Amino acid sequence: MNRHFLIITLFILLSSCIGKHNSDAQKATISEKNTEVESEKIGDTIRIDLSKSNIHWKGTKMRGAGKHEGEIKLKSGYLITENNQLVNGNFVVDMSTIGVTDIPEHEPVPKNNLNNHLKSSDFFDVEKFTTSEFHITSVKQITSDSLLVSGNLTLKDITKNIEFGAKYQGKFFQTKFKFDRFQWNIAYEGNFADKTLVDKDIEIKIKLEME
Repeated sequence: MNRHFLIITLFILLSSCIGKHNSDAQKATISEKNTEVESEKIGDTIRIDLSKSNIHWKGTKMRGAGKHEGEIKLKSGYLITENNQLVNGNFVVDMSTIGVTDIPEHEPVPKNNLNNHLKSSDFFDVEKFTTSEFHITSVKQITSDSLLVSGNLTLKDITKNIEFGAKYQGKFFQTKFKFDRFQWNIAYEGNFADKTLVDKDIEIKIKLEME
């Protein structure tokens, strides 16, 4: 019997013995890049405090049977407001900082292996694509602090528009959503089994604090 098939079968059996990792994150709507972006609106530019802001990611495997999670750091960012309402913004992520946080420091070998794997061409290829960027293209006010945000997300030199709900109040911007990584070619170049052992959706939780 094919060795690769045996490995996958064993993984499925083991996965069935551990709990599923269900996500309450909203599913971001993905569309083609918005090429009709309005010129950047004039308003109050508020810088993001990089030291107090964070981006948390979570990836699952075998339909939620297992997971890994971690963080990635912002390189720069700002929001633009008019009358205390968010109207625009942009932030850049330093892809070289992506790392796993759920493998303890006393297990350096698996931790380093996974970090290197994430940074390799199998996933984010950070040596070639050093940054990713999100530029807000439109904001719809839903309630006093709830927004529907659309923007162009560039990952691995691929730009697509995504839309998700968010909260903006005072000095804080927060959102949690998941998106299909295949839309940005974040996948193995191997066969279908190789590509799909890791689930297609990546969950992102963003908490930004303004200066």
